[in-house]
Amino acid sequence: MGILLKIGSLISMAILALITGIIENFTLFETKHYSEFKAVPDTTQDNLLIKIDSFNLDIIPPSTGVQFYKDGIVFLASTKNSVKMVPGHISFGNSEAYFAVPGDSTLGRKTLFSPNLIFSYPCEALTFSNDFKTMYFTRRSETNSKEQIYQAVISSGGNAGPGWSEKSEPLAFCIENYNYSHPTLSVNGELLIFASDRKGTNGRMDLFISKKEGESWSVPQNLGNDINSKGNELFPFLDSNNNLFFSSDGLPGLGGYDIFTCKFNGKTWDKPVNLTKLINSAGDELAFTMNKMDGKTGFFTSRQKSGKKFIQLYKVSLNKSYITDNVKTLSDILYESVLQKAILIAKKSNDSTELIKVIVAEEKKEVKPVETPVTTKQLPEAKNKPAESKVVSKTEVPTTNEAKKQVVVYRIQFATTNTSKGSYKITINNKSYNTYEYLYKGAYRSTVGEFSSLSEAKAFQNTLRKSGYPNSFVVAFINDIRSLDPNLFK
Repeated sequence: MGILLKIGSLISMAILALITGIIENFTLFETKHYSEFKAVPDTTQDNLLIKIDSFNLDIIPPSTGVQFYKDGIVFLASTKNSVKMVPGHISFGNSEAYFAVPGDSTLGRKTLFSPNLIFSYPCEALTFSNDFKTMYFTRRSETNSKEQIYQAVISSGGNAGPGWSEKSEPLAFCIENYNYSHPTLSVNGELLIFASDRKGTNGRMDLFISKKEGESWSVPQNLGNDINSKGNELFPFLDSNNNLFFSSDGLPGLGGYDIFTCKFNGKTWDKPVNLTKLINSAGDELAFTMNKMDGKTGFFTSRQKSGKKFIQLYKVSLNKSYITDNVKTLSDILYESVLQKAILIAKKSNDSTELIKVIVAEEKKEVKPVETPVTTKQLPEAKNKPAESKVVSKTEVPTTNEAKKQVVVYRIQFATTNTSKGSYKITINNKSYNTYEYLYKGAYRSTVGEFSSLSEAKAFQNTLRKSGYPNSFVVAFINDIRSLDPNLFK
């Protein structure tokens, strides 16, 4: 009996050690891979596996995002900036689809996406076959102004050159007076998922699926109550493994529209999980898409709820330091990082939906008043801990009267540490500068300089980079409060 008790005790200790190790690994994973900046990425965080950076591309109507095509992306832009104008365009230009290969934060040289066919439809609402010879896209019907899904095939183009040849009629299931939009095609070309308000929806816009049957498509089926809510489900995207991403304003979230993902289990999709503050905010996160060819790069847009409805494009990528032949896809890492955070918060549950509800509730609790941030003059020379700095969200747009009172200051951030270093001096080009430290999300950020204009700050940033601080970047403060408003960086 005593031997059995000892064996049982040893087994219990082993299991406890295993669980402890797993939880510690989860903590390390979260700390290592959780990106905390979007509008102004902290480029000193080289240990992050996932990087989320603002991307310098204007999103113009009717688009809400971009779409991958071969080794680049398709996006709408004004033809007035093109060197070669397309015949028939008016002098100040139209909006038309262009193609370009994206760099880290800007695009390479752009070319017309379809030279023989003026294509001015929403670019995030495109999906392509695996050989890029067939395209499905969304445009308004000429008969009832409803959004419908059309097919186009690549053509040699004759005198107009290569391009797309569009079929005159929408897909056969686009019937009656309903909207059908934003199709996404599986890699094998057998499944088509789209958003629609057709008969059988749970709320307003739901996600439906249709299967390829010869040269036609089956009657669409609703994806069900686990995925569709009483609100809107929009912008579906299938990655190379048929994992589903979409935006919803009806499922539990942090703001208006949040981005969710559903794991494909070989037959259907698991319950959706919210991508939390890793991707989502109090605004609207929309039009998530990914490069199916390598699975390592994605884009989405974030829209503020007030002001001018500003839309910012963000690039999601894997840190190049961690990219290997055996690395998991961006899709897997996003999914696992959210679930691992859920396990840390709610240790006992097999229901991912319930776990995400816990995460959302916990993250909403974090939104609370903070102490007045420490200004440069208040910061002591010793290692006294500064107050946690509030960050002005891109959704917080001041009124006209408030804007008159605001003072915008640009500083150059050059270091991030886990422990406070306080205020100290650094020497740049034989000149001594005082540093300014602020605390944000548990880390201490060291900055230098104080400028009223972005151009001056960028000039000093270049000086710092040449003086031994290669990862320096500009940060903005409004009344000594860190601001992520993208308008401040234009």
